Amino acid sequence: MEKQKLQFQIQNIPDGESSATVQLSENDLQIEKAVFLGGTVAINFYKAEHFIQVKFTVDADLKLTCDRSLEKFKKHISDSYKVLFNADEDDLIIDENSAVKPIPGSLVLDIENEVRDTIMLNIPVKKIHPEYLDSQGNPKDYETKKFGDMSESDEDNIDPRWEALKKLKTNN
Repeated sequence: MEKQKLQFQIQNIPDGESSATVQLSENDLQIEKAVFLGGTVAINFYKAEHFIQVKFTVDADLKLTCDRSLEKFKKHISDSYKVLFNADEDDLIIDENSAVKPIPGSLVLDIENEVRDTIMLNIPVKKIHPEYLDSQGNPKDYETKKFGDMSESDEDNIDPRWEALKKLKTNN
């Protein structure tokens, strides 16, 4: 991957407000538990004397595998994040909407990890194919199937091996 796509030289960022748009291809990010299909990162910079604020919005497409049917499906992810690179800050402070980082000694701002993490945090815990979702995005009810006939008398019978194990447990 060309790391330069999400790296920016501080001296190349103009003072005040500026923006950039980065197109990402399939090979630009490695996303766990999904296949990255590409996307766009719209970046807004605000450069002052002691800090640089980087706000970005990422729009990306992923290929996921349905947990229910194992079918592959495409999922669009869109979210924003803010990183403040501060000359006076020595520690890293992170929350779900933003991060505060020290300005790196290399004078290169790298937001690749933040972009990747923003995408990963938007991958649903339960990956359900859209055909199994209703109009509100909730999973549709599905019918559980039983294989073979099981009579009621079979349900009442207890496997004799369990009885033997219970006797061993009570004898000790």
